[in-house]
Amino acid sequence: MRHLLAAALLLTAAACASEPEPDGDGWRDKSSAPSARTEVAAGVLDAKIWVAGGLTEAGAATEVAIYDPAADSWAAGPDLPEPRHHTGAAGDGERLWVVGGYTDTHEPTDTVWTIEDGAWTDGPELPEPRAAGALAWDGQRLVYAGGVGPNGLAGDVFELRDDRWRRIGVLGTPREHLAAASDGDGTTWFLAGRKGGLDTNVTDVDVVTGDRVRKAGDVPTARGGVAGFHAPGRGGCVVGGEAPDGTFDQVECVDADGKVSTLPALDHRRHGLGAAVVDGVAYTLLGGPTPGLSVADVVEALPL
Repeated sequence: MRHLLAAALLLTAAACASEPEPDGDGWRDKSSAPSARTEVAAGVLDAKIWVAGGLTEAGAATEVAIYDPAADSWAAGPDLPEPRHHTGAAGDGERLWVVGGYTDTHEPTDTVWTIEDGAWTDGPELPEPRAAGALAWDGQRLVYAGGVGPNGLAGDVFELRDDRWRRIGVLGTPREHLAAASDGDGTTWFLAGRKGGLDTNVTDVDVVTGDRVRKAGDVPTARGGVAGFHAPGRGGCVVGGEAPDGTFDQVECVDADGKVSTLPALDHRRHGLGAAVVDGVAYTLLGGPTPGLSVADVVEALPL
């Protein structure tokens, strides 16, 4: 009996040792950004997070600020060639891209900029102007979806490959103010968003692999003005957002098969924020604490 009990204890200990560790103690505040902005875009280049454009309380911004997670510090980046907000941003390992967005007169644009040798240069223009869409790098190509175009709400999914944009499909629900996230291995998630005003938020999650666009499932909370990142084992995660009665702190994830999970809630509710992952840590940057034009300089981090 003693031998059986000892064996059972060993098996229990081994099972406990193999269980995954919990997700830390939640989000932690990091060094504040140099200025408070909302409706920003964030992308990673050389293990640093570039936060581009957006809105200040005075209007559209050209500002680019670069956050170094290793040093928990900020540096000024090269200003955008023109003011932009509601853009998409992503790094491809060699360059950072800023795609579409609204001009300072609130017109959607087809402009694409990429950083080379410390300066912005023109990239291949989008097939049509777009703003408030979402952009990700899937390891081989840029993928952009949704937003507002010349004819209103758009659901097109475009890829940039070999310096040429190509339409590869359409979202199940055309929408704007959505989020994008990718595993860097060919799969991209487009999460939540809205179809117009703050009362038209949706829960849809679409997954893009190759030329296939399909609905994978739904996040529990309908919201727009969101950001996204990928978490290993969880899939695409949507964070923040706004609705008529307030902003959100929930972090909800959907894997490629539609399984839903959650991560710790933000300490600071906000919308129009940026999100990125560097060295296994997720970061949320800036955004607005209340619906509409409100701004913050907050940065939070969560080990994944």
